[in-house]
Amino acid sequence: MLPIDLQGRIALVVGGSRGIGAAVAEVLAQAGAFVTFTHTGNPQHRSRLDELLARIRDRGGQAVEVPLDARDAAGTTSLVDRMAKQYDKIDILVPNVGGNVPGPAENVTHEEWQRALDLNLTSAFNCVHAVLPHMVRARYGRIIFIGSSALYSGGGGAIDYAAGKAGLTGMMMYLAKEYARKGIVTNIIHPGLIDTDLLRARYSDEATRAKLIPQVPVGRLGTPEDVAGIVAFLASPLGDYICAQSILVDGGRTFFR
Repeated sequence: MLPIDLQGRIALVVGGSRGIGAAVAEVLAQAGAFVTFTHTGNPQHRSRLDELLARIRDRGGQAVEVPLDARDAAGTTSLVDRMAKQYDKIDILVPNVGGNVPGPAENVTHEEWQRALDLNLTSAFNCVHAVLPHMVRARYGRIIFIGSSALYSGGGGAIDYAAGKAGLTGMMMYLAKEYARKGIVTNIIHPGLIDTDLLRARYSDEATRAKLIPQVPVGRLGTPEDVAGIVAFLASPLGDYICAQSILVDGGRTFFR
């Protein structure tokens, strides 16, 4: 049996308390990595966090949760430096923070535009900027961005969301060109219609979600685990020769619906 083996690896999932981020944290931990995942610190989500940590422990994994506003550059650097001091390295980074508010472009204010870019793009730069010195020192790193199929389709319902996610691809290409020779491999995953609580908030009833399925050639909505499995593969030795790639995880919807 060919395993995905991340034993001894230290992983940071920024935005890991629910949906795709939670699945990534679970799968990386199940593969043997020690995972730190961040969340907003909202006390209303305490039970959800405890359930996630319990699932990870029950499956033999190890993880800790840390409250963090990923838009806070200093706070992000402080967390990364603490991790590097404690574990002597950070092997895997998954920037997963994001969100969108659908609406016409002409209604987006400059303030809303800036907030969306801070959330979807600058938050990723903050954690990349913080981990790079440690990865360069170790001459090893795996950075896996979570983008969006909106990069290709213009979808997602918000111009600022599509622009921010597209910016992640530019960041990925730069990092791959400049840092692959230093042992740091970077890729980006673009999920399509993934059945998360965020999708369910936008398409609130089952009948509406069912109407999305014919748009997907494989005949179903994606799951967070569909994305998390690719993250684990790319983070493992099986993905060592994959670099500078934009990988759609969308059931074929973007190009073939």
